[in-house]
Amino acid sequence: MRMILRKISGFIFLLLLLSTSTLNAQFYFFGRNKVQFDKFEWKVLKTRHFDVYFYNEMEELAEIGGFYAEEAYNEYKVKFNHTFTRRIPLIFYNTSLHFQQTNTTPGFIPEGVGGFFEFLKGRVVIPSTGSLTDFRHVIRHELAHVFMTNKVYNVLADRRLPTDALPPLWFVEGFAEYMSTKVDAQAEMVMRDAVINNYFVGLDNIYQIYGTFIMYKEGQNFLEFVSEKYGEEKIILLLENFWMYTNFNKVIEHTIGKKFEDIDAEWQYYNKVKYYPLIKDKAPQKYLAKKVSKDGYYFSPVFHKNGDGNYLYFQGNNDGYSSLFKMKIGEEEQEEPELILRGEKTEEFEAFHLFSSALDISKKGIIAFVTKSGATDALHLFDTKSEKVIHSYQSSNLISMSSPKFSSDDNLITFNAIDQKGFSDIYIYDIDKDSVIRLTNDYYDDKDPEFGKTDNTIIFSSDRTSGEYKKKYNLFTIDTDNLSIRYLTYINADNVAPVLSEDKNTLLFTSNADTVFNIWKMDLSLPDKENKIEKVTSFLTSSFNPVFMDSSKICFSGFEELSFNLYTLDLKDKKPDNVITMNYDSVGTEWKEGQLSLYSEKEKLNYEKEYTLDYAQSQISTDPVFGTRGGAVFSLSDLFGNDNYFFLVYNTADVQSDFLKSFNVQIQRIDLSERSNYGYGVFHFSGRRYDIRESDEYYFERSYGGFFILNFPISKFQRIETSISIANSDKQVLSSILERKALLVSNSISWVADNSIWGPTGPLDGIRARLLLAYTGDVKYSNVNYYSVIADYRQYFRIGLRSAIAFRSAFFFNQGKEARRYFMGGSWDLRGWPRWGIRGEKMWLSSLELRVPLIDQIAIRFPFVDLGFFGIRAAAFMDAGSAWDDQYGSTLGSVGAGVRINLFNALVFRYDIGKKLENNMSKLQKGLFYQFFFGWDF
Repeated sequence: MRMILRKISGFIFLLLLLSTSTLNAQFYFFGRNKVQFDKFEWKVLKTRHFDVYFYNEMEELAEIGGFYAEEAYNEYKVKFNHTFTRRIPLIFYNTSLHFQQTNTTPGFIPEGVGGFFEFLKGRVVIPSTGSLTDFRHVIRHELAHVFMTNKVYNVLADRRLPTDALPPLWFVEGFAEYMSTKVDAQAEMVMRDAVINNYFVGLDNIYQIYGTFIMYKEGQNFLEFVSEKYGEEKIILLLENFWMYTNFNKVIEHTIGKKFEDIDAEWQYYNKVKYYPLIKDKAPQKYLAKKVSKDGYYFSPVFHKNGDGNYLYFQGNNDGYSSLFKMKIGEEEQEEPELILRGEKTEEFEAFHLFSSALDISKKGIIAFVTKSGATDALHLFDTKSEKVIHSYQSSNLISMSSPKFSSDDNLITFNAIDQKGFSDIYIYDIDKDSVIRLTNDYYDDKDPEFGKTDNTIIFSSDRTSGEYKKKYNLFTIDTDNLSIRYLTYINADNVAPVLSEDKNTLLFTSNADTVFNIWKMDLSLPDKENKIEKVTSFLTSSFNPVFMDSSKICFSGFEELSFNLYTLDLKDKKPDNVITMNYDSVGTEWKEGQLSLYSEKEKLNYEKEYTLDYAQSQISTDPVFGTRGGAVFSLSDLFGNDNYFFLVYNTADVQSDFLKSFNVQIQRIDLSERSNYGYGVFHFSGRRYDIRESDEYYFERSYGGFFILNFPISKFQRIETSISIANSDKQVLSSILERKALLVSNSISWVADNSIWGPTGPLDGIRARLLLAYTGDVKYSNVNYYSVIADYRQYFRIGLRSAIAFRSAFFFNQGKEARRYFMGGSWDLRGWPRWGIRGEKMWLSSLELRVPLIDQIAIRFPFVDLGFFGIRAAAFMDAGSAWDDQYGSTLGSVGAGVRINLFNALVFRYDIGKKLENNMSKLQKGLFYQFFFGWDF
């Protein structure tokens, strides 16, 4: 869902609104808001092949990113045997939070999306996460998309074939991963889990994981297999041969020279040979540790002991909302986590960063955690006794924060944050003084801070490792007095998430020294020359964020069977599986990243708007009300999607003589660059219209004028909408007689709220609400004069993970001279009654619906194609409502049940069976009604 001013939806809304020259309250939208908290002053860095767009203090990051892009270009042009004749735009954001505000795509960007390549205009859009390694990876990933799509385009164009085809998504994303990075701990973790736990799918069934993260990694894994067994040259050859067949499986067969089924079987066998032997020395968490959570995704536990027992506090998601939970452990363990703070429903706790930010708890039971709160992240302190947030800290300079940790006296909190430059550094927050001190300030990725043996020392993870193990994440200490930094670990691996025992002698952390992340420990009581680390777990897949529960027992989050759960483990008398002794002899000076340093390589300019075509489409349609129409619509926008122009031209003439006067034109501009989104335009609409008073009748109306609309998002979940239009309207009811002339001015203001989450066919939890007030008057002839009120409230009560009771109550009111009528009836409101068959100036509607899953999957295999239908749901409903002009009539209703099928996540087909209720709902209709239509559940 998207807010009303979002490109196409806003355009269609205004067309419906203004074609009647007045407020048509039948058509309006809910939806969350993409809020533009920040005004970005864009600049352009022109390199040899790229236009790099950046803002504020991001110049150093932009130069590094430009260097990475040119580096990838020089590598890819050789591998692809392909170059570009146009410049490639790269748009950089300094954090994921700023990236989520981008209008280069109209939809919302979820947590964890690292960037995208927008195919229509060839834009590459990437945020910084604070890690230059990740930044380089994503740049290379997206540029692999750019090269691949252009390569495929040229291959098809050279053969004079349609150029709008691409390989399947699993190959597109797997190819970009294969080209941009080596197999890392994350990819290894996912593939091990999929193969060992039997949810790995072969090429023949890869549609089952379409669009998932597993699909990315399976695609990468397949190309690693092809490269290893048949040669790396086969990878690019798959693109060269793409033109030969419309079925990509045939392309694979032709390129490799074997039957598709044999290739698929070989690949699956390749992974079994690779991963099955690991079980001999490694085991899933559930066999070596105690699993204490289930049915959800849980992260970063902390342990606290109070008067009535031992508790784990953690963040997670078990119902669609990321939130804060607790669970009692020990002799009386809870079966299910208890929700203590709901996220993703209010601006204050808009989003928990589950994958990137840990929690901490003080001795007094105060939890420190981070959420997105409006424009930036906020650090919150939550009292576990009162179960309330007692303090929050937020700064406009610190955009993204994560992983807070308390000092020994609970007066200080250390955390890492990303500022306007896009780099991650270590900070200390003084709770009493409400002030922050910065400890590091460079482009190294400093993260996961933890107070050391004293509060004057902080242990943290960083990629500032130099020498032989350059750019690996090792553990460091920093002295808060003189800011001196020294190595704590120095190995060829990534070491993260350090945590100290209560006696300050044992340091736990996770490391991928053995391919995936396992838990390691370090004895800090030993002299520096005897520093060594010991591996304490040998799990098959990764473990994250270990914490001490006592001197020997720990809790951690582990990935297993495609889920993240909490585990406990006793380390008492556990012998280390591996020991690495530290050798600091090869430590060199801090590394420096490559940048575009020569003036001949770069040129900095202020950004100036350039408009390009978004889409253009002609159309002919036939409607039983408005007749046959033909026309065209096209739009233009600037590079960032902030400034948009829409043009509509169509004709409603029924006979040739009416052709000229039946032209309909609308020109509209929508600006999304600031928090207050606005639009304005002019229009001319002429043709037959349809209205109902005592009987159905057509009339001719010609209207022309202009309009202005303004939307102000209060938060992601609420907004205010306003509009004003002025239109000259000539309405002809009786043939050849001009019945009414009017100069109509329409004003409206409305409040909209939406924090719902959706299942396959509609909302399952949360609320959606709208209150609208409007007035339409003829300021010249006083022929039209009426006001409008709409109140619509919908609430969804979850009764299971995928089941809900949905309630809707709505009231519509128009009063005055020539007041428009509302209408209902059909699958979207009063089911069983004729579509739009109930009409009146006043109307109310109420619905109660039970929504439950029916069939998770139906697969049909034909000799030539496979079809799959997913998420088939059932509903039982009762509707009631009525519409009237001056005197209330009878209350109507219906009861029944139906089936909903989501088709390709684009259309929902609905089929209902039931009985109508008449005479104030006291009489059941004889027989049943059967109604088929499409549309999302209310």
